[in-house]
Amino acid sequence: MSLFKKLFGGEKQKTEPQTGNYNTVKKTDYTNFQDLLEQNAGLSFEKQRIFSDTIGQHAWDFDMGKGTISFGDKDFPIQIIGSLAFNNNSWMWGWANTQSGMPENLLKHSYELKQMGEAKNIPEFVDGHFNVEEGFEHKIGMIACGLFKSKSYYCANYGQGTLVVTIDDDRIPAIDKNRPETITTNFSMLVGGMDLNHKNTFQNYLIDREFELNISENKIEGLRNNSTIMAEFDELDRLVSMSGKL
Repeated sequence: MSLFKKLFGGEKQKTEPQTGNYNTVKKTDYTNFQDLLEQNAGLSFEKQRIFSDTIGQHAWDFDMGKGTISFGDKDFPIQIIGSLAFNNNSWMWGWANTQSGMPENLLKHSYELKQMGEAKNIPEFVDGHFNVEEGFEHKIGMIACGLFKSKSYYCANYGQGTLVVTIDDDRIPAIDKNRPETITTNFSMLVGGMDLNHKNTFQNYLIDREFELNISENKIEGLRNNSTIMAEFDELDRLVSMSGKL
């Protein structure tokens, strides 16, 4: 089963929510690729689901000259992050793909990620071309979408590979942070299909959703506008149960 299909797979478990002392929590500083993924995966996954609903079943069309990707009669401005080649499962950053003639103005996000990698010594951001594991294109899309606060990312399959872009357009609905009812479903889907530290990812997702948090060794409780959500984890930080009073 492909990663993308798995992402839309999981199920949620329920327990009764509990109360606690809540505080505003900020994200910790990142030191590697996995940190960045877990800091951005939750909200980016929710954005991706909204974007999927927005474009429906329309096929994509890319206009490099205009710097847009189109779905039916809707065209959106993009930033090119990089591409995945299917023949050897290798990733190439947009900034490293000098043979493609990609306009520099479409590579701003790609170059900014390279600069971040140089500053933090993150090999995945600095190496121009390297072999990757299954699902890397979604991981880098989620990271870029989160870091640049884009409305979505998109993996455009062109037959021989996949082009990863970020998309930012006011016609794409924003997440309504006053409606937390989708969090449990989205999070179950996400961790059901991607290798993540569940506890770290859940904590960062609630931070992005502007919850105040009460964090203990094996439990995270969130509070926002009288809505509460709680998740419990085992000794390996894997999700055990999740519930909410929303």
